[in-house]
Amino acid sequence: MTGVDRVLAKAVMELIISIELTDDEDIDPDIATTIVEPVGYLLNNVSSDVRQELIRLFREVAEEEEGPERRSMATEFPEAMGLVASEQDG
Repeated sequence: MTGVDRVLAKAVMELIISIELTDDEDIDPDIATTIVEPVGYLLNNVSSDVRQELIRLFREVAEEEEGPERRSMATEFPEAMGLVASEQDG
């Protein structure tokens, strides 16, 4: 993947994390879901090779997060978006 892919991966992750960290009073949870669900759908309907590259990119950009809460969410982003199966899933 190119540098553009990395920038887009970071942008997607930053956007989703920002939405998740926003108070319910600032953004309606239904609207937040309406924004986030299509992104998750798109991320989960890629080839295995693209999925692995996205996981790598998301993990790479997560290391750049400086705030503890954002870094924690960024580190868990591939799992939260369903790119990585949880241990419970199998």
